[in-house]
Amino acid sequence: MSVKYKIVAVLEDLPSKDLKKFREWLCDREGEPRVSRRAVEDADEVDLAELLIRVCTEAKAAQLTIDILKQLGFKKQAENLAKATASGEGSSESRSKYMTGGQHFIDKHRIALIERISMVDPILDRLQMKNVITQENYSDIRCQPTSTRKMRELMQLGNICHSPIGKDILYEVLMETEQFLMEDLKKES
Repeated sequence: MSVKYKIVAVLEDLPSKDLKKFREWLCDREGEPRVSRRAVEDADEVDLAELLIRVCTEAKAAQLTIDILKQLGFKKQAENLAKATASGEGSSESRSKYMTGGQHFIDKHRIALIERISMVDPILDRLQMKNVITQENYSDIRCQPTSTRKMRELMQLGNICHSPIGKDILYEVLMETEQFLMEDLKKES
């Protein structure tokens, strides 16, 4: 099942009054890309999913849907969508080649990466250049006072923590910028 239909399935579970709230949150949220009220006022679940994917990427559309569902108090639906989009069910693009022991390398070594990486800015530069993070993400992370806090903030971004594609790109960037650390962690796997 594609990301679009996973989003549709979650939105179809919402009562009509809650779907209306979802539309309101989508329009009123801060951040880019902006969505106009006109674009969503008569949109059904399929239209909303298509709109989200059109203004974002599939991974960002899923993460935005998850974030709005959490804001509305639909944590179970948000968790279900996060699991469905991260699991790679039915989508070859969401499978990762960097899995070790049933877990993505980035997830498996999350703590070590947060604690041991000291030069975060070159990583951010490359992730922004590859459109994994936005300018806003870039600025927010760079404002953090320590490399540990920068890495923790980076690892919590939706495009990294919920997207196998984002994790794959982060892995490849780390292989460029932190080759010795990555080799050490591979040996531990």
